[in-house]
Amino acid sequence: MEQVMYRNKELETMPRRERESLQLERFRERMAYVYDRSPMYKKKYDRTGIKPSDIKTLSDISKVPFTVKEELLESQKRNPPWGEMICVPPEDGVRVFQTTGTTGTPLKVMMNKKDWTEHSYEQFMYFMNAYGIKRSDILYVPFGYGLYIAWWGFQAALEQAGVMIVPGGAQSSKDRVKNIFEWGATVICGTPTYLLHLGEVAKKMEISLADSQVAVVVAAGEPGANIASTKKAIEDTYGAKCYDDIGSSEITNFGFECVVQKGTHVNENMFYAECLDPVTLEPVEDGEVGELVLSNLCTETMPLIRYRIKDLVKFNREPCECGRSFLRLDGGILGRSDDMFQFGGVNVFPSAIENLLREVDNFSNEYQIIVPKKDSKKRIKIRVEPLSAQVSQKDMQDSVEKFIEDFKYRVTFTPTVEVVKAGGLPRFEGKAKRLIRET
Repeated sequence: MEQVMYRNKELETMPRRERESLQLERFRERMAYVYDRSPMYKKKYDRTGIKPSDIKTLSDISKVPFTVKEELLESQKRNPPWGEMICVPPEDGVRVFQTTGTTGTPLKVMMNKKDWTEHSYEQFMYFMNAYGIKRSDILYVPFGYGLYIAWWGFQAALEQAGVMIVPGGAQSSKDRVKNIFEWGATVICGTPTYLLHLGEVAKKMEISLADSQVAVVVAAGEPGANIASTKKAIEDTYGAKCYDDIGSSEITNFGFECVVQKGTHVNENMFYAECLDPVTLEPVEDGEVGELVLSNLCTETMPLIRYRIKDLVKFNREPCECGRSFLRLDGGILGRSDDMFQFGGVNVFPSAIENLLREVDNFSNEYQIIVPKKDSKKRIKIRVEPLSAQVSQKDMQDSVEKFIEDFKYRVTFTPTVEVVKAGGLPRFEGKAKRLIRET
């Protein structure tokens, strides 16, 4: 096992009883903070008749109403541009972002100076140390920036920590491949989709990214870094360790993988996490799939309390071999509760289908899942493409037949598979959009 590095060993290895006491104290303080400063939260808590002083144990947190994205969007619609959830004057903002809007209208997000230069920095120092990144490393960032928060915080924090940053925006994928070698990058970040796409581009250039100096790959934006076959594909492509990084624009980055690579840790010093049944909203047992609910314990600008992030996870509170006592998410983010679909009485996670697809040597890294309209009597369709134009029709047919057999055995129903020409499926630099629901 690689050397284990900590941001704050005392806090990261703290016994659970002490951690829970610290979380209760911080939760009460943050709840009081939003009650005093956020008109939205004051109205919400007054309406339900709950006060921060009512929270005397962690179990009392279940009395606190949830926060959902829809109410944040509605608040911003009524009171543009920031709504009533923010706790600081708008003129205090130094960074603005918006959500990707993949499920509707984008939500605007703001950070004041303390959140951007202190709290965000502190969060990513846990990540940096867990991945084993040192000041002597060189981070290559292979994409351009916009209003989406992706990689802004990671780059800014590592830069603040003294890591050299090589920006790769406004370039072709071929030029980015060249940059990785020319600048001697030792760390690279991106979505699993785009990281694998760079590998495809390099292969066409007759270059292997495994021959570069990259030793650490940080993947975020999609479930993938903790999908076994996808992680293996990335690690084989770069000849490096691939680590998971999870978060969202609204609640910021909260989870990181350590060198042991047995689940994604939640930074419980800065977040309080719950795992609830998506239907009953009651707690599920550790090891069972539930919806992740998070509360910010530190931020100032727009802390969210009991935010239903809609990600599906499995909690593991057993101490990790790395020494951290932070809870882990087994398998990282398993999918989203609004992406999971039921077919033939089976709950299906798109990430489970991805895991099967990545195991097929003759398939490229791109795919689409087409879910038919309910009661249409159609099968689920999986759209794939050959790894290259050199894959023969017979080899592709053999691969499709094997995939269908594996799918039937592991998912329990039979899909339709459509093969398109090599390169025929869309490529994505940011989050890939592969799940298509027919209407």
